[in-house]
Amino acid sequence: MKREPLIQRYEHNHFRGWVFATKRRGRRWVKYFSDRPDGRARALQRAREYRDRVVARLPRPTKIKQTYRLNLTGVVGVARTKERTRRGSILARYVASWPLDGGGSGKASFSVALYGESDAKRRAIQARQSGVAAFMSVGAPTRAREAASRPTGG
Repeated sequence: MKREPLIQRYEHNHFRGWVFATKRRGRRWVKYFSDRPDGRARALQRAREYRDRVVARLPRPTKIKQTYRLNLTGVVGVARTKERTRRGSILARYVASWPLDGGGSGKASFSVALYGESDAKRRAIQARQSGVAAFMSVGAPTRAREAASRPTGG
């Protein structure tokens, strides 16, 4: 089934149906649409109609969680991001990421407002390099054995 924006399936205890939920400027709109008595398809149709009516009246969403652009830093694993806060101000930062030995990823971010453009970028690059160096030194023998034991294609 195709994913519906702002509408989700909700099944809890004896309720089966769809829920519409959105939030704009700190106010929340939520409405439930039961499968009873007309069935699941009709409940979804009612939820879509309600969503379209409500969203047409509401202002556009102002909170942008994160926007990613192409990595223009020139360094793999270092990106410049912008975030819009709830108050509407825009925060720019450089984010460095690197792999961790357990399979996760390490991350560090440096605010452009706090450090300045060039210093934030420099700090992010240093964080990335030291994170990768630590990753390579800690698990290097283990990864080398794993790579050697893998069958080669061809």
